[in-house]
Amino acid sequence: MGDLAAQAGVPDWAKALAATLTMQTTAALATRVLPVVGPAVTLAAGVPPESIGHVAAATALGTMWFLMSGIPLLSRLGPVRLLQLGGALGAIGMLVAMTGSWPLLLLAAFLIGIAYGPSPPAGSDILNRHAPSGHRSLVFSVKQSGVPLGGAIAGLMVPAAAGLWGWQAGLLAAGIVIAASAIAVQPLRERLDADRRREGPIPLREIFAFGRFIAPFRALGLAPGMTALTASGFSFAMVQGAVFSFYVTYLAVDLSFGLIAAGAAFALMQGVGVASRVVVGWAADRIGSARKTLILLALGSATMATIIALHGAGWPWYAVLTSAAVSGVAVSSWNGVYLGEVARIAPKEHVGEATAGSGFFAFLAYAISPSLCSFIIASTGSYRAAFLTVAVAPICAVLLLFRNREG
Repeated sequence: MGDLAAQAGVPDWAKALAATLTMQTTAALATRVLPVVGPAVTLAAGVPPESIGHVAAATALGTMWFLMSGIPLLSRLGPVRLLQLGGALGAIGMLVAMTGSWPLLLLAAFLIGIAYGPSPPAGSDILNRHAPSGHRSLVFSVKQSGVPLGGAIAGLMVPAAAGLWGWQAGLLAAGIVIAASAIAVQPLRERLDADRRREGPIPLREIFAFGRFIAPFRALGLAPGMTALTASGFSFAMVQGAVFSFYVTYLAVDLSFGLIAAGAAFALMQGVGVASRVVVGWAADRIGSARKTLILLALGSATMATIIALHGAGWPWYAVLTSAAVSGVAVSSWNGVYLGEVARIAPKEHVGEATAGSGFFAFLAYAISPSLCSFIIASTGSYRAAFLTVAVAPICAVLLLFRNREG
């Protein structure tokens, strides 16, 4: 990373993309670590396997809190410094989770969620200032490819480490990687944070002000179409939250494929998502309509959630892997196009605020979806019922996006 910053002639947009992609990847890694060792973590904590949904929900709640309250830090500290602070907090969350205590696991998940919080608004702020205008969806999607990339790293590294040395070793390795990324982007900080407000105190009082709790709702009024776009993001996130939270536990425990095999399938899903986010972002730019692209992805998301629900213990492994790969496209490729569209329609001076406000509702879905699925699984004993329930949400996104056709 330091070498990249030092190279003469490297355009600012490439430096901006390198910094945001690096921190997006490790922030996503932090949020995926506990779900991919869900069976081992819940066993150590003495709770049922489906309780991993509450861990995922606590993570989403932490991110929601930051998106409500942390935005005043963006202009004062600068987006890169905010991303670095998130990395440090994510590493601390890994250490807390290693205790194996159920209350401390929930606290660790909440801290990890706060750590992820800077990624959407800080990343959008950086890229909105530096991304070439004709390639906005592509650049935002490359940055967002860090989400499945982090998930792929988690799916490969953490279950393997758990099998060899215990699940705490996987968390420790993840914490080291997260902390190292925060250090790695330091050479880019001065250039990318040049517009930060350098004078005055850090606005800690404003972070806890009551007005911050209504900020996401104010953001919906920043541009025509923002409410419909945000509602569609909520619908997408319902499926993504369920699949990313329960997929490993579903395969490993309910279908008896085992933790390492389930982690490998999850890693394949995430790995395909890395490439597909870039390709989908490129396609959205070529089509010239983010909304048409999102409609196609919504149909695919509903379809794949249904197919995952229909998995059986007798399925051949190649069929499971094929489903995982297609899900990597259908379930996880919407984020970059969605964030690029939010940045496009928002007033230029309010991109960070709009991204945080709209993103708050996506993370509200990430909180609701795993807890809802945990309740359904505990009540019915059926993972299938949980996945079929959330499959309805993207159909709502299709209806919303058809009704709001501009762009």
